[in-house]
Formats: sequence, C-alpha cells, structure tokens
Amino acid sequence: MKFKISDYPSSYLGIEFEKDEKLITEKGNLIYCDGEYTVNNKIEARNYKNWIAKIFGGKSLTYNIYTAKENLKLALSTKDNAEIFSIDILEDNPILIEPNLHFARTIGVEFTLEKKDWKTTLNDGLKLKTVGSGTLFLKGYGKIIEQKINSEKPIFIDENALIAFEDTLKIKTISRNLKEFITTGEGLLFAIKGNGKVWIQTRKKGEHTSSGGILDGIFNFMK
Repeated sequence: MKFKISDYPSSYLGIEFEKDEKLITEKGNLIYCDGEYTVNNKIEARNYKNWIAKIFGGKSLTYNIYTAKENLKLALSTKDNAEIFSIDILEDNPILIEPNLHFARTIGVEFTLEKKDWKTTLNDGLKLKTVGSGTLFLKGYGKIIEQKINSEKPIFIDENALIAFEDTLKIKTISRNLKEFITTGEGLLFAIKGNGKVWIQTRKKGEHTSSGGILDGIFNFMK
C-alpha cells in the first residue's frame, strides 16, 4: 500500500492498494476510486471507554474498513476544512491524540483510552493512545507543525493548538487568571517538557482557512 497526501490547502489522501489490502477510515470520506472494493462498517464501541471517548471527546463509535478486490487507487478527503497529515506509529513509541481528529489508519494501529484520574482528565481532556505499529492519518486546521522538544524547561502551547504528542513527554495544564484571560485572550496552556515530538495546528475548527477545489489534482494522481 502506498500513500500520498496532496499539498495544502484542501489536502486529500490518495492510496494505491494492492489486492486484499485494507484501510480503516472515518465514515463519509470517500471521494474517488478506480476499482472494485468492499466496505464494512464496524462498531468500535465495544466497552464503556469507547463511549466515554465519544461523549466527552468526540470520537466516532463506528468506522469503515475498505478492502481492495483488485489493485486500485482511492482518494479520501475530510468533510470540513481540515487538513490531513500522517504519523508513523511504532509499538514502543505510542502517540496520544485528540479523539475527534482521527481520520484513517492502517490495520496494525489501534487505540486505547489514556488512563488518568478524573481531576487530570478534567484539566487536560481525554486522549487516545496508539497501540501497535503502522501509519496513522490525522486531521488538523490551518498549517500542521511538527516540533521536536528536548528540554526540562517547560515549553508552552495553547490548548487549542496541540493535537498530538509522543508519550515520552510530560504535559501539565496551566490555567491563566480571569483578568489575564479577558485582557489578553489567552486561555489554558499546556506546559510540556521532556524529549519527544508534538504536532500543532495553527487554526482551530470553524476558523477561516484558505479554500481550493478539492478535486484539483486528483486525476493527476490517478493517472
């Protein structure tokens, strides 16, 4: 299986399947396919943790599995103005993500709800942790910045900007006082230290982003 993400803005994911290869995706993202495939919808809410992730984190309870019946090319796109990016997932280096930003993944990648006490969860929000290895496709808004951190001095990132991070990092929520929030517009921040990578979005859902024809360039990819 080969992957290609088009340039921003209005990125889409192009996949070259060999026969019998599979991909897990969110529902309603298919925009083009040039061959025969099967698609099955599976329920991911097998236990209460999945329902918690759905109610409080926006995670889908079901997903689609595309299986190629022959060699083919397929294209997927987000349903809003989000952009797509990929992360290579390793078994010994899990990634934590915002539950509602999952877009697609290869069969070898699964999720578990991060174990935290309720106080920490209320402060930091719910996070999903990867299990296994493969390729994970996430969505974000604006430009996506991959930043390497190696510091025992905290690095501060806005809560709406941080969308994924390696489990090797230590993260704590910092609350700004009410006066500072009103006068500066700065809300909650994440104080991050340690050695690992973070992925940051420059906008948040609902903010204006540049638009373009989502089908532009697809047929060039398919040629």
